[in-house]
Amino acid sequence: MTLRILKQIQRLQEHLLELGVARGILALPAPRMLSLPSPSSNQAEPANLFAHLILEPEIVDVARDLFVSGHYSHAVQEAFKAIDKFVSSKAKRPNLSGTQLMELIFSPKDPLLFWSERSSQSEIDEQHGYHRLFAGAMLGIRNPVTHEFNWVEDGELALELIAFAQHLLRKAKLAQVNR
Repeated sequence: MTLRILKQIQRLQEHLLELGVARGILALPAPRMLSLPSPSSNQAEPANLFAHLILEPEIVDVARDLFVSGHYSHAVQEAFKAIDKFVSSKAKRPNLSGTQLMELIFSPKDPLLFWSERSSQSEIDEQHGYHRLFAGAMLGIRNPVTHEFNWVEDGELALELIAFAQHLLRKAKLAQVNR
């Protein structure tokens, strides 16, 4: 019972931190102490920015708590897994994931997800570019954070990567499905 109450208090303090109103330390029964940085400290900046910048529920749901608690690599991993899951579901390709999924789904020649008719050079370039961005994100970001321990240890870098994941997710949400 006590542990549950302490966890609820911790969640409240994290919420207050995100809102920018938490400024102190909450003392818990000795010898433990729950300490969160004040919103004006350098440590708090990434957490505050996360709350203001990352708004897509698929990413917030899986990455926010990890990010705020300093598990940056895992937060990045979960954000990119959210993209993977969304794209797989939208394209109805549940047996594929990662780079292989993105290569197939956003293929410049016969994409399953696309943003235009690809009738002008700019539209062709957009499809080709996002094909590379999606596949590259899986290969260069998701795979290393999944297979290496603490690949991302810096909060600012993690926030940049999660913001990039959010951009890709939003772009995938805008895509039309080729049936």
